Amino acid sequence: MGDPRTRSGWGTRPGVIVLVVLFACAVGCGRASSGPSDASMPATATPTASTTPTTFVRSADPVPIEPGSYLIPRSEWSVADFRVTFPKDWTVQWGHDFLKHSDAPDELGFYAVVVDAIYTDACKGGQKLTHVGPGVNDLAGALLRQPGPTARGPFDAMIGGYPAVRIDLTVSKNVDLERCRLEGAGLQIWYSPPADKYFVLLPDGVASVYIVEVDGQRQVFLTQHRSPTSDADLEELQTVLDSIHIRP
Repeated sequence: MGDPRTRSGWGTRPGVIVLVVLFACAVGCGRASSGPSDASMPATATPTASTTPTTFVRSADPVPIEPGSYLIPRSEWSVADFRVTFPKDWTVQWGHDFLKHSDAPDELGFYAVVVDAIYTDACKGGQKLTHVGPGVNDLAGALLRQPGPTARGPFDAMIGGYPAVRIDLTVSKNVDLERCRLEGAGLQIWYSPPADKYFVLLPDGVASVYIVEVDGQRQVFLTQHRSPTSDADLEELQTVLDSIHIRP
């Protein structure tokens, strides 16, 4: 986002500094599936019936989402199916990044992801990963201790009908981002091998990490917005989160 970003979905590979965005993918997020090419697939997904899963187009460009309720099937990003309802003007990137105002200074959004390790130092990023235990509190505690961001919490929350722990992250004021691995673009919080996906906390970003246990497995829902985001858009983001229902 902003000058140091391209379209949502670009990110960093080990040893390479490239442009970053609200949610950053490694090269794997751009790999085509074994099905038809993006160009041959519909531009939008159709709102689903109550029991029909929706698989969104894995496109590097933002794809409009028709307003409605969608059943998102379990995948490398999610340990369970979940349902979510989108109002108008939302888009999807890479098949699982759900965004509003994509590529604008007030971009905001969320995605589901499986997280087993975080960077030992968010400023140094790709140099070293710290694996965390399988529990909700294991990940929450690791995020609270991670050098680089200012972490607040843990806060009690609900998501998808399950009790959750929320950790809020911003970039610490005493961190010189220009000296970090991403050279001013943000902090690398984690890398998720199943999703081949990085999470980059932006300089003016406010992120919330919702951690929940579903049938003995840990699931994360991540939101991030930037300082220009309006109160109305934040309320809408919360409405979308409140619409999530996890199917164990």
